[in-house]
Amino acid sequence: MESRRKTRGVEAVAAAIAADIGSGLLGNGAWLKQVDIEARYGCTRADSRRALEALAIKGKVQRIPQRGYYVTVIDEASRAELVEVRVVLETAAVPGIVERATAADVRDLRRLANEFAAAVKHGDAAEKYETNRAFHVRLTELCPNRELAKLALAVRGDLPTTPMVQWHSQARIERSCREHLEIVEALAKRDASTLKALIARHIRQPDVAKKARLNAAHERAT
Repeated sequence: MESRRKTRGVEAVAAAIAADIGSGLLGNGAWLKQVDIEARYGCTRADSRRALEALAIKGKVQRIPQRGYYVTVIDEASRAELVEVRVVLETAAVPGIVERATAADVRDLRRLANEFAAAVKHGDAAEKYETNRAFHVRLTELCPNRELAKLALAVRGDLPTTPMVQWHSQARIERSCREHLEIVEALAKRDASTLKALIARHIRQPDVAKKARLNAAHERAT
């Protein structure tokens, strides 16, 4: 792994590793060699070890005795279950979001949706991840029920969000851009029922689920 950022301190290193896992720069099941962590994040051996231990406690990585640390693998069944939990939590937040959102909030969400669209055209994997996440965090944080918002964001953080998983084609990522804008327009109109339906479809991404089922069936057949 090439060094591309300099961070100091256990929390900063752990946050940087978690962000790279989320963006797909560190893939599902990737081996996290401590010497590479030191070089990549500009940290000490002690801080790299403590950061990996902290992420292991959170389930982001797993430690295999005598082998080291690896990015936690999330299988398709677990991913599908987490997707449905996200749907339950994020649609439950909609009434409060609709009631609370101001015109300024709507404008800010539209700006974030446009930033994601720009990253889709010109950005790298990390920029796509960060701008997409920023949109969803901003929307979720409008929920007046703080505990519900925290749960929704925590579950979102448990899902693999790499482009290979989340956006399996250019058509899918372009559709995600359109869906962000549709979500903003539904919120602007205070249309809670449409907003719930849009969020549920956006999270489930039916074409991605279908592709996963077809892949699983193919693997069983071979």
